[in-house]
Amino acid sequence: MDYDEENNSTITEYSIDPKPILFSILLFVEIASILCSLIILIYFFFHWKSMINKALQNHVIFLLIIVSLLYTTLDLPFTLNSQRIGYDYPQTVSFCRWWYWIDWTLLVNSLYLTAIASIQRHILIFHSHLLQINRIRLKLHYIPLIFSVIYPATFYLITIYFYPCEMPTYDYVQYCPYPCYCDNLILYTIDYMINTVLPVVVIIIANIILVCRVIHSMKKIRRNHFDIWKRQKKLTLQLLSISLLYIIGSGPVTVVSIIQMFFMPNIYDDIPDIYYVTFSIYFICTMQSFLSLFTLPELLNFIKKKLKQILSKETVTPVQTILPTR
Repeated sequence: MDYDEENNSTITEYSIDPKPILFSILLFVEIASILCSLIILIYFFFHWKSMINKALQNHVIFLLIIVSLLYTTLDLPFTLNSQRIGYDYPQTVSFCRWWYWIDWTLLVNSLYLTAIASIQRHILIFHSHLLQINRIRLKLHYIPLIFSVIYPATFYLITIYFYPCEMPTYDYVQYCPYPCYCDNLILYTIDYMINTVLPVVVIIIANIILVCRVIHSMKKIRRNHFDIWKRQKKLTLQLLSISLLYIIGSGPVTVVSIIQMFFMPNIYDDIPDIYYVTFSIYFICTMQSFLSLFTLPELLNFIKKKLKQILSKETVTPVQTILPTR
């Protein structure tokens, strides 16, 4: 055996399987995400008037946290189980249909909510007076949010459950086959372009324009309008932190999918390692709760206050009085 053969055998022998690492990371993030989501939701419910009724910018955060909690409790456990045992379970038609429906619905929910928030943030920062009119607030704020929740669930309910086709036999070994409508290239392309590519592009463009507008407006604001500048900065940073998660998580997968659809149909066979790029999609909904926590200064101050109270009680020691001797 020459040196090259010995070196290749050594590399093969000590190659690392990334799936156990992915499983451990996802399991840790899932548990932490559930706890974080519950903390935020409980705080919202106990401070509903100040955090929801009087703060329109928190509505999308509230919905994203619900989506994140549903994903980590209803969807991600089956992904973790699949990573652990090496195949999807249970292997039934009804389960695979439901799993695709809940997985794709929640993912598109989060993408559309973030895209809508990216557009609405322009109104909240530069035209907030319009939202004081009930009719305009309903059209520009509530209806888009309701659409972002209902549309993905309805679309995938129809395409997955009611698309006319012969169901494939489920005598497979590993993973659930794609729904039947994915065999229709036109319908699948429309689905991917409208439900994935479009919201990602909207998020990128809307955030770039927002940053430019805020920087431009900061030059015009005088020192005596510091409160306006502070509010603009807070609302912009809140949106950017959430949007970057979706750009980083969905961007690489979207680019690879577009290349596969239009240029290299066998890209995953030609470049097997590119498959690991798709793992980033698992962290979009799970990381949402952590970013949302840091975009809520009221909740952070509440947590810090409670921690200080707990620590102060633990550090207080009883004072021992010494009686003078006669």
